[in-house]
Amino acid sequence: MHRDDQAAGLRRLFSTPAVTLAVAAREEALIEAYGLMKRVVQEEGSGCFRITITHARSEEEALAVFENLRRVAHEYLGVRLEYLGLMPGLERQSLALAPGLPPGMLRNSVI
Repeated sequence: MHRDDQAAGLRRLFSTPAVTLAVAAREEALIEAYGLMKRVVQEEGSGCFRITITHARSEEEALAVFENLRRVAHEYLGVRLEYLGLMPGLERQSLALAPGLPPGMLRNSVI
């Protein structure tokens, strides 16, 4: 990695606020969350996402789902994910709870 690439990556990590997402422990929700993260990175340059997992059967399953998402997001998008934990009680949907989303993106997007 070149020094300019490293500097750009550091600016991206520290210049914009973290985006918080609640993501269901389902394949389609994970794919949509990854797509949303990719779009936010491209449009806003955000390098940090706070993730809570919903619809997991246990804390262990939620952590495993998060770790897989974290690994892929870091490898392919170069972003950092922070784990907020399992959010029980959302039966029908998971929401993107992101005050820092780009203009035109829904703040309560079902993912």
